[in-house]
Amino acid sequence: MSAELTLLFLEKRVEASRLCASITEPFATGSEPFDADNLAGDFMQVAGELEGSLGELTKLNDGLEKDRSLEAGDIRHVRGRIATAVGEVARAAQDFSAQIRFFEAMNPNDAAKTKPALDKFDEVEKATREFTVPEEGPEEGAELAPADDTGLAPDEDVDPMLM
Repeated sequence: MSAELTLLFLEKRVEASRLCASITEPFATGSEPFDADNLAGDFMQVAGELEGSLGELTKLNDGLEKDRSLEAGDIRHVRGRIATAVGEVARAAQDFSAQIRFFEAMNPNDAAKTKPALDKFDEVEKATREFTVPEEGPEEGAELAPADDTGLAPDEDVDPMLM
């Protein structure tokens, strides 16, 4: 699968995780009745998705230089999108951490149930701060992919499309 297609799926996973905040917020704030065990499970599921997405974004970022199908400009573009997605992961982790802290303040008896999720969100947010996208990339015009071999001698002035 191409890097751009993989990145698109990762971006959508991160977006879905962020949208979950609007689902859990009424329960975390107490404006809707809740079951603390279910809410803690929901938080852990989202934390796992964010952690997995961050791991895959890291793997994708690390493998861009080795992808011979991308040109220098494409690599810079994909890296910019990866950096944006990592920023979204950080924001989602912060949003959920804030929800959990509010929930724990309002429901001290149930705080122990959501503590593992809070720790996981804090770990994910910290990992996003340690994530770096290389500033310097391949030079514009640098050949990353092997040139197509037409089978012609270099001095022949023959258009391969007319063969």
